[in-house]
Amino acid sequence: MYLVSGAGRYSDELGAEHRLTPGSTVTVFPGMKHNYGPCPGEQWTERYILFDGALARLLEERGVIDRARPVGRLQPVDSWLPAVEGVTEPTPAGVRSALVELSRLQTLLAAVRVETGARDDGSSWFHEACLLLSREPALDLHGVAAAVGLPYDRFRKQFTAIAGESPGRWRTRQRMDEAARMLQQGGWTIREIARTLGFCDEYAFSRRFKEVFGIPPSTFRARLPKVRAAASSSG
Repeated sequence: MYLVSGAGRYSDELGAEHRLTPGSTVTVFPGMKHNYGPCPGEQWTERYILFDGALARLLEERGVIDRARPVGRLQPVDSWLPAVEGVTEPTPAGVRSALVELSRLQTLLAAVRVETGARDDGSSWFHEACLLLSREPALDLHGVAAAVGLPYDRFRKQFTAIAGESPGRWRTRQRMDEAARMLQQGGWTIREIARTLGFCDEYAFSRRFKEVFGIPPSTFRARLPKVRAAASSSG
């Protein structure tokens, strides 16, 4: 749960007690008794992301989510709300859309872990690194490390420990996620998308896109009208 506005409280069977304010996150673990909500006389607005089963167990085993730390934060809300809402943004069926959603979820949970830990060490370098990796395709990994004030080897190790994958692999998945969004939006040629995302040409982009999604971008785009038509007819 991500608290957009308002305030309230969280408590659980492990004895945790937290005041919730805009930007607070709450992770609810199966089998753990808990209670959270607005305080009497207060209201709030929230967003939910639901995931369970094997994925939840895997994330807990890897330490991405922790029962001892159910409450985190992502602030400011204006910056993080689009990322929260983007986790469940619809993607075309039949083109490994679950991979896109998993990429967004993993990034978001890693950010919660780091931003919450920033209370203790004053560091928010992971958030800054993610922004640079996403928005500055011409900046290589050594440049990103320098920009966040870390030696490259330390940057790579710490990033991998938090995100569960190397910064290079993370950047690739983010670029492909953005490519999928651009294809969905329409109005972009494959060549334009490749150039915008920092690829040397459309062929290199198409090869990488197929590695991630299992189909080339042209096929991905060709399937979109069917998805949109199905959505329109069901409405």
